[in-house]
Amino acid sequence: MNFKNFFDAFPPPDFLNFPYAGISISDTAVRCLQLSKKGKALSVSKFAQEPLPLGAVVSGAIINVGEVANILEKMKKDLNLGYAKVSLPEEKAYLFTTKIPIVENKEVRSAVEFKMEENVPVSPSELIFDYAVSDPYSHTDHLNVVVSALPISVLDKYVETFHTAGIPILSLEIESQAIARAVLLPGDSNTHLIIHFGREKVGLYVASGCIVHFTSTISVKGVGDEAVSFLSQEVKKLYTYWHTLKENAGVESKKIVSIIACGENVGDQILSYLSSHVKTEATPANVWINAFDINADIPQISFEDSLKFAPAVGLALPSENLI
Repeated sequence: MNFKNFFDAFPPPDFLNFPYAGISISDTAVRCLQLSKKGKALSVSKFAQEPLPLGAVVSGAIINVGEVANILEKMKKDLNLGYAKVSLPEEKAYLFTTKIPIVENKEVRSAVEFKMEENVPVSPSELIFDYAVSDPYSHTDHLNVVVSALPISVLDKYVETFHTAGIPILSLEIESQAIARAVLLPGDSNTHLIIHFGREKVGLYVASGCIVHFTSTISVKGVGDEAVSFLSQEVKKLYTYWHTLKENAGVESKKIVSIIACGENVGDQILSYLSSHVKTEATPANVWINAFDINADIPQISFEDSLKFAPAVGLALPSENLI
């Protein structure tokens, strides 16, 4: 099941099929990608990436609305963009799993609201949240719900920036789930660790049943032996934490079976080191796995750059391709 869109309050009319791009904003760059139908398959019709000035975006938060909006406005003009689906920063989000009584679908949101205060150190009135019901038929006495919450102040900066750039937003979604949609096949019931490399930081996302259940962002400077060793130790700590959780211990489907890497500076040395030291195969992501067969349609984006576009690809996938 998908995380519901943060912008459910403004859904487009069902009878309209808007062309839209997926746009992700990191501390280093703005990346935009749009897919279109090519026969029965999809293909990349538009894409661009523009570097951001240092300090314009910090830890995912937009600090300088004008600078970011100028870049978006240029992209809009160069690519003739219409609407956009936009990723929200993982570092500013609160992610937790909770149990609620078994209720009807329309009552789930209200039940989740009662759990916010005990799980998030921010007043519920200052947050906007989404949720996904995990394994809805696995328990007879409760539902497991994965909740993702974000301060409204962070969201407002994104809305203001895109409004300033003149790009209407169709939806907003936490970055980790957008990445999971790009790199995991629909219906995958296994558990994977997605590693998202950024500038001097790494996001660690555990996705089980195609839903991101756990995220952590760690500071990693450089790609030398010391940095790689530190990352390996952090991954081992995550493994211990995840596999010893009461609800995961001994459950085969909750065992992490692979490490999938994307983002900036994803090197073979790092993946080889992780594979041998964490005892789980670490491979670069195929961000096109839900879009098209790269053996039949080679995109203009290089493989190295495609790893940086993972969030944008997940956002750009049409609804019938969503997890």
